[in-house]
Amino acid sequence: MNRSPLWLARRERLMKWWAEARFGLFYHYGLFTGGGYSIRDGADVHGEPLTYPTAEAFDAATPDPEVVAANLCDAAANCGARYVILTALHGGEAMCVLFPTRNPAYNYKTKKDYVGAFLDAAHARGLKAELYVPLGVGAWDVVDPPMVAEGARDLPGYFAALRDLFREMRERYGDRIDGFWFDGGQEGPERAAFPAFVRSLWPDAVLTSNGDGELWVDEYDVGTSEEYEEEPSPPWNRWSAYRRNGRWGSTPPRRDFNEDIPHVGKNFKWWWCGEGSTEERYTSDRFFLLRQFVACVGQRGMWNFAPGIGPCADGTMPAEIQPSLDAIRDFLAWGSEAVFGTQGGERSVLTPGYFDHHNSIGWAGVSRPFGREDKLYAMVAQAPTKGFALFETDGFVPKKISDLRTGAELPFQMWGSGPYLEGVDWGDVDRYGVKVLVFEF
Repeated sequence: MNRSPLWLARRERLMKWWAEARFGLFYHYGLFTGGGYSIRDGADVHGEPLTYPTAEAFDAATPDPEVVAANLCDAAANCGARYVILTALHGGEAMCVLFPTRNPAYNYKTKKDYVGAFLDAAHARGLKAELYVPLGVGAWDVVDPPMVAEGARDLPGYFAALRDLFREMRERYGDRIDGFWFDGGQEGPERAAFPAFVRSLWPDAVLTSNGDGELWVDEYDVGTSEEYEEEPSPPWNRWSAYRRNGRWGSTPPRRDFNEDIPHVGKNFKWWWCGEGSTEERYTSDRFFLLRQFVACVGQRGMWNFAPGIGPCADGTMPAEIQPSLDAIRDFLAWGSEAVFGTQGGERSVLTPGYFDHHNSIGWAGVSRPFGREDKLYAMVAQAPTKGFALFETDGFVPKKISDLRTGAELPFQMWGSGPYLEGVDWGDVDRYGVKVLVFEF
């Protein structure tokens, strides 16, 4: 069978950098840094000064954009991320442009150029840089002054203003923008046509649609699975629990071309959004975010992991989140081979997810290098409960199983259709959050 030209074009764009990058950080930064709250609530929400009523107040609270950008990009580089995403124009109830745009349609705009500094800092550190932009004006009149000027308060006017804003960004930033992450908005011809307009300005940019329900729009490359509506199992698991449409209209994600954005922040119920699903999981277990990472990159096809972070006003990471990022850094220091340049193990001979033997249950994400079927990585995020393990390989006999971190070869025997291991030291699961077994066939 032949692939369609559309599929091939998407894959060519993604393979230039996105597919191998695998891990990024999505920064929710702006008037209500971290997202989730309205500027109508004013500053100091729940004791956290993360919301500002005006662009002027935000500018006054932040250091120079170069300092902010350096902090954001240093945090990403230090934990091993390969790309970063910034909310250049946040949705919600005060869409503030994070550079001094000359566009009169936007009533909220900063005098400092946070976007330009962010792009420069990212590329100076070898990171790719994307910008988040909403595709809808929402409730434009809930703040004073209104979010946008009178002529931009309906769909034709709003998208005319948005096109002008993108022309200005092309003029200011050129090819320093590596991609865009589009979100929200009312369906209509203006919204459907907008990605093609962006593609005309940035032919190689990776275009992401929040949810993958719009991948029928030719110019979109990837979709997202923003959150679940049910508790996954294990609680940090990703796609296998995602069976119904999400509350934002996200659809069950496809095999390939997906980016996953669980949200992490203070005082928000951002990931599952169900009973008891708060930021406490990230702050009480420094490996929770890492295990989401492993679950994301180790199941379906070309999936990336870009957790949403609400940074401080100066671009530094909240103290509560830093241990989670450090855990990812420590894992990637020896485990990066199982992540970068790989794709998820769906449809491989090693089944991702739960593995067990007589109720000695464990869980592993599976990845494999691009273009190879003979090498697989089992990233064990939940050690088997009784010490012995049976992996499912559909009857294929590995030539060798080894420990990625130590290089030690692990003895095994075939039991039915998969290799059976006992006497394995699973201590890396407690020490690093993940133990990686390398299966060679």
